[in-house]
Amino acid sequence: MIVIRLWNFFRGYAIIIVEGLKIERFINMAISNGIYIWDIKKLSYTSISAKIGLANFGKMREIVRKTDSTIEIKEKRGLPFMWKNLKRHKLFTASVLMLVVMIYIMCSYVWMIEVIGVKNIDPKTVMEIVNQEGLKEGVRKAKLDRHAIENRVLIKLPQLSWIGIQIRGTKATIEVVEKREEPELISKTDACDIVASKSGVIDKILVLNGDGVVKDGATVKKGQVLVMGTIVRENTETRLVHSLAQITARTWYEDAEEMDLQQIEFKETGRNTTHYKIKILDKEFGFKKSIPYNEYNELREEKNILSFGDYIFPVKLLSTEYQELVKVPKTLTVEQAKKRCEERLNQRLKLQLSEDAVVLDKKIDYFVEKKSVKAKISVEILEEIGVKKRIH
Repeated sequence: MIVIRLWNFFRGYAIIIVEGLKIERFINMAISNGIYIWDIKKLSYTSISAKIGLANFGKMREIVRKTDSTIEIKEKRGLPFMWKNLKRHKLFTASVLMLVVMIYIMCSYVWMIEVIGVKNIDPKTVMEIVNQEGLKEGVRKAKLDRHAIENRVLIKLPQLSWIGIQIRGTKATIEVVEKREEPELISKTDACDIVASKSGVIDKILVLNGDGVVKDGATVKKGQVLVMGTIVRENTETRLVHSLAQITARTWYEDAEEMDLQQIEFKETGRNTTHYKIKILDKEFGFKKSIPYNEYNELREEKNILSFGDYIFPVKLLSTEYQELVKVPKTLTVEQAKKRCEERLNQRLKLQLSEDAVVLDKKIDYFVEKKSVKAKISVEILEEIGVKKRIH
C-alpha cells in the first residue's frame, strides 16, 4: 500500500468528489477493475471523497456511466504539481532555499552559553576565562576543542576541581564544581601551639598535651600563645609535641546603630510602562524613549524569540518595565526607631557568633536625640577561643 501511494505521489494524484445513489457499487466496480483508490471518506448519504492516481482517472468514465454518478476533481497533488508551483514562484522558492541554508549554517555555531554549578565564584569570571580560551557566542562548533578548553580553564581557575562543557544544538552548557575551602589540617604527628583566636578572659583551660602558659581568669589578647608545644625541662632534651587543650573564655562584642526619626520611603503607584527592543548578537535595535517617571524600579528581561529546543539563535526580545515610585515622608516614633536599631544590631551580632558560642549577657542602651535614636549593644559571650598553630 505504501509503495503504491508513493508511486502515485511521484506521478501525481487527485482528490475527487463522487456523488450518486449507488456509491457502494461505484467503489466495488473501481476495485474489481484494478483501480486503486484510498482515503475514502463519506461526506453524506450520497457522496464521498477519495484519492486516485491521475493515470487511473480516465478509466473511471465507464464506471461513472454505469452507476449514474458524477465525479469532480477537487484538487491535484503530488510531485509534478509541487514542482509546477515552485517554477511559478521562483523568487519565493529561492527565498525559502536561502532561509534553509542560513538556518543550517547558523546551527553550526554556538549562540548561547550558560554557566551552572557556581556558588562562591562569580559566573562572569568563569565566562570571561572561557571566552579567552575560545568558547564564546558566534564561534563555530567544529573549531572547538572542548577538552583543551576545560584543561586551560582549570589551570587559570584553581578554585575549580572540575569543569565540563556540553554543546547541544546552538547552546553550550558549562558545568563546574568548586573546590571546598578547608582549613589547614594539622596532623597529630605535627608539633603545634595553641593560640587565642580572640581577646578575652580565660574561663576554663584544660591542657591535655603541651605546656599551658595561662591560667583561669587570665586576660589574653588575640594571637597570644595559650599552650606551648615546645617542652623545655632541665637536664632533658627539648621536645616538640602536638598541643591539645579545651579552652573557653569570656569575650565581649560591641556595636552601635543610629536611626533617623524622619524617613523617606518609596511606594509603588501602580503605574508602569514597558519599553521593547530587539537584540541581535550584541546589537540592540529599537526606538529610544524617555522614562516618564522621576523615581522608578527597573525590571529588565530577555527572551529568546527564535529557538527550537536546543537550537537557540542570537535574536532576543528585550523588555524593560519601569514601575513608578513616589517618595512618602514617614516619621518614626521613638519605639519604632529603637526596634529598627535592635533588629540591625542583632543581625550583625549573628554574623560574629561562632556555632558553640553562648550569650551570657546582652545589653542595649538607647540615646534619644532630637532627630534620631542611637543604640549601643554590649554582649558578653562564652566560647572556645583556642586554635592550633603549626610550629615551623
